[in-house]
Amino acid sequence: MSEARTAIVTGGAGGIGKATVRRLLDAGLSVFAVDADQGTLDSLLEDLAAAAKGRLAGCRTDVTDERQVVAAVAEADSRFGNIYALVHIAGGAGPKRARDIEDFSLAEWSHVIDLNLTSAFLAARAAVPLMRRRREGRIVLFSSIIADGEKGPLNTVTGRLPYATAKSALLGFTSQLAKDVAELGITVNALMPGLILGEQGTRIRDRFDGLPPEERARMLAGYPGGRPGSGDDVAAVVAFLLSDGARFVSGVALPVDGAFR
Repeated sequence: MSEARTAIVTGGAGGIGKATVRRLLDAGLSVFAVDADQGTLDSLLEDLAAAAKGRLAGCRTDVTDERQVVAAVAEADSRFGNIYALVHIAGGAGPKRARDIEDFSLAEWSHVIDLNLTSAFLAARAAVPLMRRRREGRIVLFSSIIADGEKGPLNTVTGRLPYATAKSALLGFTSQLAKDVAELGITVNALMPGLILGEQGTRIRDRFDGLPPEERARMLAGYPGGRPGSGDDVAAVVAFLLSDGARFVSGVALPVDGAFR
């Protein structure tokens, strides 16, 4: 069993996920990555295998499925042990591109809520008992600046109404869980990224690149720096929250948006 602390990263093969996995490996952690897409997960494990030197593994996981989440956390514990951190990036606005409330079926609504909110509950519920043994741990959840709502036409966010609802509720979950586990030495924080563009071929990057030029310009106009964020920008904040220097930072909803708000 590795002596290194272990981080479980959900959504680990996406744009932010891959940057986070790379950053945590560089920081000396072992990383167990889970993702719903087996192909991109395989690519991640292959691309970072040399740098990881045996400290990287993963499995395909549907984060809305209780049994799969429990099994993934158990596999991470069996593979590396020393479960120290959960970085729950997995989520999304769903396949239905719609703005009006009447255009969402209950099933479509529930899918987005489960993908973002229920998945965080399942992942944290499985990981906390392992952190409890160590009397220390870090949980980083992913909300979004969309938690405050967004005006105008749909852009890179498809099911905006259920997505904003789930990401807002996730902030309440973060605040309460942080208070509940503080006595165990576990911190819980939520990041609220703005527009973050990963590498070419990643989901949000492809949606952004597919927008008309005037719509891309409108989105970027809200960012004082004139540019979107990168996966590395977010990964750096995750690494800080997992560091010993952040041991007294908990229950925080932290925008990572270049002063967009």
